[in-house]
Amino acid sequence: MDFFAQLYHNLTVNYGTYGLLLLVAIVLLFFVQLYYYAGPYGRIPGFRNGRHATHRREPDGISVIVLLHDNLWYLENTLPKLLAQQYDRFEVVIVEVGATEEFSDRLAILREHCANLVTTKMEQDPRFPISNKMAYNLGIKAAHYENIILTTSDAEPISAKWLTCMAKGFATGDVVIGYCGIEPAPGLANRMMRCSRLMQGVRYLSAAIHGTPYRGTIQNLGFTKELYFSHKGFNYLNMNVGEDDLFIQMIARPENCSIVMNPHATVRQKTWGGITWWRNQRRFFSATYRYYPLRAKTTIEWELGSRLLYLLTTVTAVICLPLEVKIGASTLWLLRAFFVRFQLWRIRRRLGEPRLGWALMLHDLISPFDEIMLALVRRFKPIAGVWR
Repeated sequence: MDFFAQLYHNLTVNYGTYGLLLLVAIVLLFFVQLYYYAGPYGRIPGFRNGRHATHRREPDGISVIVLLHDNLWYLENTLPKLLAQQYDRFEVVIVEVGATEEFSDRLAILREHCANLVTTKMEQDPRFPISNKMAYNLGIKAAHYENIILTTSDAEPISAKWLTCMAKGFATGDVVIGYCGIEPAPGLANRMMRCSRLMQGVRYLSAAIHGTPYRGTIQNLGFTKELYFSHKGFNYLNMNVGEDDLFIQMIARPENCSIVMNPHATVRQKTWGGITWWRNQRRFFSATYRYYPLRAKTTIEWELGSRLLYLLTTVTAVICLPLEVKIGASTLWLLRAFFVRFQLWRIRRRLGEPRLGWALMLHDLISPFDEIMLALVRRFKPIAGVWR
């Protein structure tokens, strides 16, 4: 006890009470940050789906459902990649939402030549706008197979083995959560969008691995028809969002959820703008965040908050405290940076995300501020189009 009392006295004399508290905060926050990347996030690279599965099924057919709004580009470029998947029993169910006659004719010609292409149509009515949930529901009813995978018209698989990988998830679970990245392109904006999507994926994939699934991604999400109809379909029907998070929170449990992480199982989403477009997208789809379980919100906010506090305390120590503390605080910061970069390198390899090293470090610094701005805008500025 005398040793600790003397140590406390010496530190107080040298750095003052506030300086000592700052040092303690830096060390504690350093270990909090290491915990996330060594613990929850650190399990992603070595995770094996179904390792503790209580039952296994034989692989079955899969119905891939996608909504199209007069998207001729999709018919020419992405649909062939879906139809060419290396899986024995599957179909692609296209839901035409208010399609023109030209689009319907093109689709009918394709259907005649592709036995595993199924189409159904919803007519637009100005009095009763069609929501994605309504359209997906129609597609699920039209599907011939029990296993359903939802995707979108702005996403495409990067491998012909995509369905094969996702089918393995259905062998041990009724809910299959995959990963969707952003299509690589030149420029800093694209790298920041890809980093943001990767870290979002890291959060929900690690939560699912630890038995608390709270979301997936609508571009790469699977579940069984039986599970869907036993819960009477999608929830929150008065919202135009929530298919991949609020619905997953209703149907997913630790014992029925499969997590598929493989470069061949990844899909890529196309972007239709820069940072402003991306922020509007995030703001729109984050409208569901207020309904997330407390545990999910706490985990997300603690990681972001501790990272921000760690940055602020380290900068304060470097500016205000003596040289030896500057060196110590900087060393801890560099140790964390190297460890985070190493762990994210392992995660990127698992998910098939190339060439993001230095961009992830920049995103690591600015993302807490970005999340605060997003929360403030979401809180004080109404989000158009969310509510029906």
